[in-house]
Amino acid sequence: MIHCFVDMSAGTFIIKNRKAALIFNGQGTWDFVSVNANLIIQGNYDGLYVLEKEKNRWRLRNKIKGFKNSARFFIVLDNKEIFVNHEYKGVYKLKIDDYFRNVLKTEKDTSVQKGIHSSILKHKNDVFYASKKGVFKYDFDESFFKLDTVYSSLIPEDVFVSGKLILDEYANKLWSFTSKGLRFLNPGKLSDKATLEMIPIKKSLFKGPSGFENIIHLENKKYLIGTINGYLIVDLNKIVAPDNLEISITQILNNELNKPSKNIHLNRNTTFKHTENSLEFYYSVPNFDNTSNIMYQYKLEGYNKNWSDYSDSNSILFENLPFGMYTFKVRALVAGSLTNNISEFEFNIEKPWFLSNIAVIVYILIFFCLIYTWYMLSKSYYSRKQKAFLFRAQKELELKELESSQKIIKLNNEKLRNDIESKNRELATSTMSIIKKNEFLNSIKNELIDGSEKNVSKVVKIIDKNLNNTDDWKMFQEAFNNADKKFLDKVKEKHPDLTPNDLRLCAYLRLNLSSKEIAPLLNISPRSVEVKRYRLRKKMDLEHNANLTNYILEI
Repeated sequence: MIHCFVDMSAGTFIIKNRKAALIFNGQGTWDFVSVNANLIIQGNYDGLYVLEKEKNRWRLRNKIKGFKNSARFFIVLDNKEIFVNHEYKGVYKLKIDDYFRNVLKTEKDTSVQKGIHSSILKHKNDVFYASKKGVFKYDFDESFFKLDTVYSSLIPEDVFVSGKLILDEYANKLWSFTSKGLRFLNPGKLSDKATLEMIPIKKSLFKGPSGFENIIHLENKKYLIGTINGYLIVDLNKIVAPDNLEISITQILNNELNKPSKNIHLNRNTTFKHTENSLEFYYSVPNFDNTSNIMYQYKLEGYNKNWSDYSDSNSILFENLPFGMYTFKVRALVAGSLTNNISEFEFNIEKPWFLSNIAVIVYILIFFCLIYTWYMLSKSYYSRKQKAFLFRAQKELELKELESSQKIIKLNNEKLRNDIESKNRELATSTMSIIKKNEFLNSIKNELIDGSEKNVSKVVKIIDKNLNNTDDWKMFQEAFNNADKKFLDKVKEKHPDLTPNDLRLCAYLRLNLSSKEIAPLLNISPRSVEVKRYRLRKKMDLEHNANLTNYILEI
């Protein structure tokens, strides 16, 4: 039987007939992969080397040129392709020539992330990459790794220790190491589907540097595990589920501030003061197999509803618990099996004095008193506020009424003043008209007294003069403007070519007077009025069928 032995400090040795012979004095050898009966690839700190068997003796043939990274985990495929996993750089795919002397092509895989304690291995013609994220299987058709859920069950992330997977070629098992013990995939007897088996062994029994775990098949179902303290033999035939194991609460300590802890009686329910609200529970399982991994799980009903995560600690401290009823429950997982019972302890923490029933009643009374006081104060406040608002509103209303009265008085005064001025003007005009008429009548009287024919002609002239007096028109025009403001201005604006006589005719027509009524006012005949109306129509450029009077009335 020939075995290869690796000594990192001295080189590579071959052991034959219990004698070691040095065949490579380079330091930093990691692993060996057999290519055929006469060729072995060796992984070192600085790359890959080839060991060749010549004349029944092994020797170092050459270093594979073109790759200088550390090759701790690597596999060799039949197509002269080598996969190398570097924990800090990732996975490399190397294409090698037929003589294993040179790297023809180097490609870095990007489908998986680099990871500490990761590894790569070949199993059943498949390539697997294992890390904390799971186990990934290489798809040769698409040239990338895919997550495999079945193989990933070997190294769950919550119990991850190392991504190193070890193949047991004797039983075709794939082993892994976790913080809760050993795991392996057992090939199915009736199908290709593998089953997961777990051996709950304390991690302290096989502790060592992560990534350097190892397990070797000895005989039958016995396996040898190397640890930093020696060797551990695991016999699968003797691993059976423990029977009749029960968990019990062994001690309860009550912790009160600035006072020593005191033991609590375990066999009766207990009521604690509100200051004694910190409790520490101790529990254990009477199991005398020192290899079994015991994990504890607890919950405190009344504080939380769910069981805690499994832990190897056999005690738990609850601090500053609120008042109420509680039930502490604890159970254990021994070698993968739950204990037959759940140990319980019920206790009660009293309310503090300021939360007692009497205190609550007092609080309610105080609350209602405060509400009533607040109500009365609010009512008084809003009443005063309402009165003040009404007073201000009344004052404002009185001021507005006073201002309105003053405005009305001012408007009435202005109207009276205008009426007085208008009456004064009318009085003056009437007075002057009376004076003139009196003078006119006196002159006629004097002339008639003389009685001569000559004087009769003179009287006629005086009458004609007074009939044509423009003062009457001016007085009429002023009165007309007072009655119909700005009418004449509008007519002048629309028809600037109109003469004063035309405007006078427009004013009479505005009063809706007939031609017969207008004739004595203008001291002309009705026929002459019709002529003036015709001329006015032409100046206003009215259509033939348009009514002159209606047009003037609409202005």
